[in-house]
Amino acid sequence: MDPTERTLQVLEYIMAAGPGPVKQVDIARHCGLSPSTLNRIVKSLSDWGYLFRTSEKYCVRNFRLERNVPMSQTYLAKLDATMRDLSHRLGVSAEVIVVAGHELLWHSKADHPDPNVVIRAGVGFRRSLYELDVLSQLYLSRLDWSDVQARFFTDGFFETLRNSGQPTRWLPEAKVRETLDRMRSEVFAADLEGNHVGIRRCATVVEDPNGKFLHLLALAEPDNCSNDRMETYRDALLGVRRELSELGYAESTANRLVPKHHAMPLRGG
Repeated sequence: MDPTERTLQVLEYIMAAGPGPVKQVDIARHCGLSPSTLNRIVKSLSDWGYLFRTSEKYCVRNFRLERNVPMSQTYLAKLDATMRDLSHRLGVSAEVIVVAGHELLWHSKADHPDPNVVIRAGVGFRRSLYELDVLSQLYLSRLDWSDVQARFFTDGFFETLRNSGQPTRWLPEAKVRETLDRMRSEVFAADLEGNHVGIRRCATVVEDPNGKFLHLLALAEPDNCSNDRMETYRDALLGVRRELSELGYAESTANRLVPKHHAMPLRGG
């Protein structure tokens, strides 16, 4: 690895190790670096304020580092080509959506081929996971119910259906759990009704080779379109999901080390 790659490896390792102190000797051993090489990297990071070094040769991080989609440039290029192909072939907008805390984050997008169709959710758009449409359902159903209870206020979920007669419909906890339990075995879901701005989506969930959530891949269109094409959308999304999964298996992750110590997941109400 070149010096930049070694520095990134150390940053990823320290980030994954969690907020507590990490021994320099452990970092060097697990990353396959000589003590002198690691010391130079740690000194630079410390001088720039990204690390605090204690007198006992421990490092305490003062940064956050994560990739929105934790895969390679090859994978991201495949995603971009996939979105453009889906949009052109099906006449819809195609979107890649990741999760950031309690929000969905629009990572990338291929616009609807009809310039008269305006879909407001663009790259960088954020929306709460508490709005329980198919996007939220697919992600939250990957979690155990105990994790949902620990990380979310379970009486705070709602729907925003355009034709429901009310702009926001709050959902009781029992209904939320029933919805997520029903979705748990599914990898495709579709909103047949539009949201409060008249857009509906269908989506699939994409996971890494170990079953860890990576992102959602969605198709968006106005809710006045026919429901007859949902089967076509389903087949298209599941087909590209399979291709992305295969690419994930093919990618090498040899330089992405798993530290001995991990941060506990953030929990809150």
